[in-house]
Amino acid sequence: MANSVQDETIVNDIDSLSGITAVVFDAVGTLMYPEPSVAEAYRRSIQRHCGASVDPDRVSAVIRESLIARSAGDNLSTSEQAEHEFWAQLIRDLCPNSDGFQACFDELFAHFAQPASWVCFDDVGELVDDLKRAGVKVAIASNFDLRLNSVCDGLTPIAEVDCRIISSVVGWRKPAVEFFQAAIQELGVSAEQTLMVGDDLINDVQGAVAAGMRAAWIRRGTAISDNAETPENVIQLSTLQQLPKLFERLSASRTPDEDS
Repeated sequence: MANSVQDETIVNDIDSLSGITAVVFDAVGTLMYPEPSVAEAYRRSIQRHCGASVDPDRVSAVIRESLIARSAGDNLSTSEQAEHEFWAQLIRDLCPNSDGFQACFDELFAHFAQPASWVCFDDVGELVDDLKRAGVKVAIASNFDLRLNSVCDGLTPIAEVDCRIISSVVGWRKPAVEFFQAAIQELGVSAEQTLMVGDDLINDVQGAVAAGMRAAWIRRGTAISDNAETPENVIQLSTLQQLPKLFERLSASRTPDEDS
């Protein structure tokens, strides 16, 4: 019985990819993660420049709560300046009234612009090349700022995507419909032809579905939005390596008439 359920799920997932010509990946938490962690990087920098000891768990909680509140707000517009101010305010929240604030902010902002501060997940590997060989465009779409370009340029597995859609550039953050519209416009495809892949159920999955795109949810541990409702027909992945295999099965299942 278990195998039949699994087979049915695979068939449904393959059907969900029919007509897809572009795959768009979220960046942080989907393709890459910071090393050391954001909490540890903040702890070290605040200690060094502000002379304050901050519990990493508190750093994680403040960042998580701030990001949730930001995505749930009525105003999802953004800019380079807005992104700078958001991260600066986090430092003020964690270490108020400190003479070392500016040095702390400058160090952290520069730190997360460095490719050496980020690592691709093990299942990324040849992912981009495999998907391109399957005949689909590949893009990265992230709630980030222009630092994402320097980061991706220095991470070989994700450096050669077809395009990057960055919230501070397009002026909207996920889950805004306008963000996803900017992505499909950049790719030159329709929403129905685009698959959004991400680890955040609200920003990546629900946002994409609301914009008319198809979506896949990569389950990397417990995400901050795990309790949110999962839309119907969303592909659930335990590893990104499932995607190229699904495209291979889709290609193998096509009749000669469909390929012509």
